[in-house]
Amino acid sequence: MKDVAIVTGASGGIGRAISLSLINQGYEVILLGRDAKKLKVLTTECQSQHGNATYFAGDLLDTNYMELMEKTISSHRKHISLLVNNAGIALRGPFYKSSMEEWSKIVNLNVSAALNLSRAVLPGMIDRRKGTIINISSLSGRFTSAGSALYSATKHALNGLSGGMFEDLREFNIKVSAIMPGFVDTALTSNIGRNKERMISPEDVAAAVEFVIQSSPNCCPTEIVLRPQQAP
Repeated sequence: MKDVAIVTGASGGIGRAISLSLINQGYEVILLGRDAKKLKVLTTECQSQHGNATYFAGDLLDTNYMELMEKTISSHRKHISLLVNNAGIALRGPFYKSSMEEWSKIVNLNVSAALNLSRAVLPGMIDRRKGTIINISSLSGRFTSAGSALYSATKHALNGLSGGMFEDLREFNIKVSAIMPGFVDTALTSNIGRNKERMISPEDVAAAVEFVIQSSPNCCPTEIVLRPQQAP
């Protein structure tokens, strides 16, 4: 059986590009996302490239869906070698206008979902002394800007989680990496008034994921920062 990779937020943008890249690298891919129609189209595209893909549409904030995913992971545990935590949301606006409901939502999706899925795949990875977990973070996890306090806080947390996970898992030969892109040309940046032609492409992020995977057993790129060559 092929190595299995799980990609969250696979419905479009970065997740879609990563999924297609992984199929080309020979992985069997489990696609998670909220848009069933887009996931079905992506699954068909993966299969047209002679790859094996399965999709499960749902919201990682839904407890029942998360429990189903944990059971699905358990059934594939012996073969899961890669988890890409890509799902996330950006809630923008002045901090003083934010609510605890918004805070709970963004923390649960941007941080807690990544933590829970990582915990689900780790028993099999630890048993095999092999595996890779890649968290798609953001340049906002390094810097702050007006109107992005909640989003930036979650990405700082995700970076901290990634670093701590690496330290705890490195002796099991498990790689953990945080990839921090700047502005990427996706739906998430469609209404922010920036020059999309200067943004990073989703394929640029997929190439960074491939770089982590292909790094030698003696090396782990624990952090990768991707910035547009020209300011958008």
